[in-house]
Amino acid sequence: MSKLVLFGTGRGADVAYRFLAADSDHEIMAFTVDEANMTSKLHRGLPVVAFEEVQHRYPPDRFGMLILLGYQQMNALRARKFAEAKAKGYRLESYVASNIFRVASIEVGENCFILDNQSISLDVRIGNNVVMWSSNHIGDLSEIADHAWISSHVTVAANVHIGKRAFVGIGATLSNGVKIGADSFIGACRLVSDDTRPRSVSLVDQSAEGIDSGTFMRLMMARKKL
Repeated sequence: MSKLVLFGTGRGADVAYRFLAADSDHEIMAFTVDEANMTSKLHRGLPVVAFEEVQHRYPPDRFGMLILLGYQQMNALRARKFAEAKAKGYRLESYVASNIFRVASIEVGENCFILDNQSISLDVRIGNNVVMWSSNHIGDLSEIADHAWISSHVTVAANVHIGKRAFVGIGATLSNGVKIGADSFIGACRLVSDDTRPRSVSLVDQSAEGIDSGTFMRLMMARKKL
């Protein structure tokens, strides 16, 4: 058992809290947020401490941390907090749902959050700070690079590379051998059969062709479409 501090008090932190409490041997001790975002000193009955001071209250030689933030800024916000926590000396723990069938051990990096009902084939490599929501298939010899976000019901064929900070939407399908560029945005239900360029946007209706993924993400967030 390890003692953990969870980053955040929003939806992501609550999801992490509930899954860890029900399906891990970690003991959650506190929550931490940036001081500017503190609205309460308690959350779920546990202390909330400023991230700027967390290492003094919960020193990294005794406590680990897990950061479950969303895909804001093409996953850059979560990547930044990951780096800041590492700089403070924290061990970033991963959660992998216990109901995933394993022929062999799954190679998973730090601060990953991998939910239930995944089908993960042989020789798959999952980098650091990767989020995989429920019910995806990842084919053999595929690689998911650091800070990527995989939504639900995504089908990834064999020998696929998903680049750093990429976002793959609900129900998307990635064909054999495809390379998804870093910071690519793959929309819901999109079939991708060719490599994608870094920072590109791929949608079913191709309506965002030519726009970079960061701009597209800001537009969708502003319209509350994500």
